[in-house]
Amino acid sequence: MELYFALAVILITSFMFAPLGLGGGVLFVPTFYYILGWDLRLSIVSSLLLVWFVSVGSRRAHDQGGYTVTHVGRKGRILALFGAALGALLAQMLFAEFEDDALKLVAICLLAWVIYRGLSKLKEEQQTDVSSEDCDPFIDAETLFKYRVGCLAGGISVGLIGFGGGMIFTMLNRTILRFEPHRAAGTSYLIVMRVVPIAVICHLLIEPALVDQLLALDSLAIFLPFVVLLAAWTGAKTAIKMLPQRVLTYPYLFAVAVGLVRYLMDIVELIEI
Repeated sequence: MELYFALAVILITSFMFAPLGLGGGVLFVPTFYYILGWDLRLSIVSSLLLVWFVSVGSRRAHDQGGYTVTHVGRKGRILALFGAALGALLAQMLFAEFEDDALKLVAICLLAWVIYRGLSKLKEEQQTDVSSEDCDPFIDAETLFKYRVGCLAGGISVGLIGFGGGMIFTMLNRTILRFEPHRAAGTSYLIVMRVVPIAVICHLLIEPALVDQLLALDSLAIFLPFVVLLAAWTGAKTAIKMLPQRVLTYPYLFAVAVGLVRYLMDIVELIEI
């Protein structure tokens, strides 16, 4: 029963959140960890693998619609790649010292910030015309510095806890570059597609036992990433044509809140002990 529920969560996440510029790791990690009972490190790496396939599918859909700005994605890519490697190293250090608890605290902080930023952005969009924000911006030195620092943070988040990069990259595209929602999402995937493989490789090099754990999974699991890719492509194509992002943002924030509460429950139990 747990397996079918987990599959449903993964496919719905891939379909619904792909239009938002998100890989779905915010739900993939707790699905593997809490529902299937996997080790946290294995959950993070497995989540990253699915995030990459979501990114491929959704990037393709956004590309077909003309919603990617390639030269902008390249500007933050190098620091994001470095951040992914650094994040994986930090994850190993924190896990060795504090086991799962430190990574859960990081996840709690990030999820709380995501909810705050998401609600703030929804309020702002009620007061502004988002269609007027879409442009091909001139990026001065100060703006470029802020953008690259943000991309570094997004890369660290991907390597550290297996999610958060898409959220951060999309937010940067919306708030710093003032892209409209679909273009912010499409450009975010340009970075995510490069960052995730680096994070996965670093985790596997740091903890080789993860390779054996991945190979030990059911042979049918090899088909899941391709189904996820198709779901992400379909979801992005559908939303771009038919749905405003606001419609999907509310269930996304609700899902983030559920994940936040679940991590908080673990920390509260730890404190009571």
